Amino acid sequence: MTTVHPKPRPRVELPRRPLTLDDVTELAAADESGHRYELVDGTLFVAPPADAGHANLVVRIGAWFLSTYQQDLVLATPGLRITEKSDGRVPDLLVVRDPVPRGVVWVDPANVALVLEIVSPGSERIDRETKPGEYARAGIAHFWRVERGDNAEATVHRFRLGNDQRGEPTYLDHQAVLLEDMLASRPPDLW
Repeated sequence: MTTVHPKPRPRVELPRRPLTLDDVTELAAADESGHRYELVDGTLFVAPPADAGHANLVVRIGAWFLSTYQQDLVLATPGLRITEKSDGRVPDLLVVRDPVPRGVVWVDPANVALVLEIVSPGSERIDRETKPGEYARAGIAHFWRVERGDNAEATVHRFRLGNDQRGEPTYLDHQAVLLEDMLASRPPDLW
């Protein structure tokens, strides 16, 4: 079991076994600073809370989806199980097929229609290269990545699940759209 000692200084005692998503849930619950915790291939990733611009994009895109989808199908910063038991990510937004029961921390990818990631400074390679492969292997039908330019408008890169030349799951059918143009239209039917 993971033990967290918050006072006087945070101190964490990790178990002498591989971490589980339950351990990660416990760590995140004890963290008062709002860090994101992800577990991939037994490695714990800790990221700072999103900056204000990032958080604003999550809210704006989430509100856009809520204009079409019922409230309990759009989830901001949920836990997402990316393998059977051991790996989990915290994407910026999910659109799920069926409501997720209260108390569930790690959403089953079979219930996910779309996963959206906003590229963050410092995690560009993971957001652009690693996560799409993980989500494709988990069978999630749609992956959208938001790129924020320094002075340019944000661009949404939208992909659909397909197979590469070896028959492996990958994201294809790339479409890029400016965020403001996307938000001026209706959200697509994802299933």
